[in-house]
Amino acid sequence: MRRPVKGYHQSTEIRRSYEILPFQGVWTWLTGKELPERKPLWQSNSTERVLWSLSWVVVGVALTALSVFSLQNTALQLLCWLIGALFATSGARYIVATIIHHGVHGHLYKSQTVNKVLCEILSTLFIVQPYESYRQFHVYEHHGREFSTFDDKDLAAIYQLGFTPGKKKSALYTRLILTLLSPKFHLVFFYGRLKSNLIGVPLYRLMMTLAWLATLGCVSYLLGVAGTVLILVLPFVVLYQMASLMHLITEHVWLVRKEGESVRDSHINNCLARFCGSACPPDFSVKQWGRWGKWAAMHLFVHLPSRMLIVQGSLVCHDWHHRFGSVRQWYDYAQLRERHAQKLSAEEKYDYIDIWGVHNALDYVLSSLSEEQEVEIEHLAYRLN
Repeated sequence: MRRPVKGYHQSTEIRRSYEILPFQGVWTWLTGKELPERKPLWQSNSTERVLWSLSWVVVGVALTALSVFSLQNTALQLLCWLIGALFATSGARYIVATIIHHGVHGHLYKSQTVNKVLCEILSTLFIVQPYESYRQFHVYEHHGREFSTFDDKDLAAIYQLGFTPGKKKSALYTRLILTLLSPKFHLVFFYGRLKSNLIGVPLYRLMMTLAWLATLGCVSYLLGVAGTVLILVLPFVVLYQMASLMHLITEHVWLVRKEGESVRDSHINNCLARFCGSACPPDFSVKQWGRWGKWAAMHLFVHLPSRMLIVQGSLVCHDWHHRFGSVRQWYDYAQLRERHAQKLSAEEKYDYIDIWGVHNALDYVLSSLSEEQEVEIEHLAYRLN
């Protein structure tokens, strides 16, 4: 089992190892951990993040369309499609898991009407849960007393999918692989997305959804079967849902709250920082070239895709969000978390769980589940988004 990094200083030393490289802002974005003394080059805001995420979707669709309709070389086609799908899926996940997420918390703009309108438009475009139902279950339930209970619809989803306490870790890994590749999982997930947009919604939302589905139908007719699958279905349904599951399962430890454990303690004990990176070699001498090669491969093929697909935006510091869910400057997550981490460390009260590498976070969660006693589970009400 990959245990968390022990304490603030050890975690900070991993981040400080990147100081051997230029462009520290890039490494802060990639890892999700800030240097204590670094000052960002500019102040971000919600509008910038909304535009960036939408631009990633546009770039992704353009590249996948280029791959399908313009390129002739097979290798170039595949490379272009892979990069396009990465950007399209990443942008969609950022919009849903970060932009809409902070919108239902009321943190995007001061006007809650603007927040709601933006979230309704974006959730319609990506066929995910509408504003009101998402706000109810996430803000008032997941962040409330239902957290880490059977009434927590995120925990219920994990258990209903078969990731239950007491199973062998190897069985949980097998379950994960089979679920990610399961047509039934993807069909049920997408059916839930459609249902949330069509059933029990206000008339205006129903009309928005029907108009958008009709538009997608026309676009699909023009694209043809191959174009529809490669440009729309794979990035925005299959890959999106795989990334969503990987985020959900590594987001928390997913153990049922113990008797006598407070809600706040449960948030602290079950929330993880999922930093994307690993310590740099100490220098550029010839004897370190092998380590640099491994480091580069891990960052290119593991940490960067994880950051783009699984822990976009502030999700990398989701543990901080669960402690300070009312802070409006969500886009300053790395700086604000680091400031609080420093304070706790100085007071010798550091209780964040720092894990470097989403693959290590996955191992930590599945190990924690496997080490617990089995629990009796009946049919649970859950949701996937």
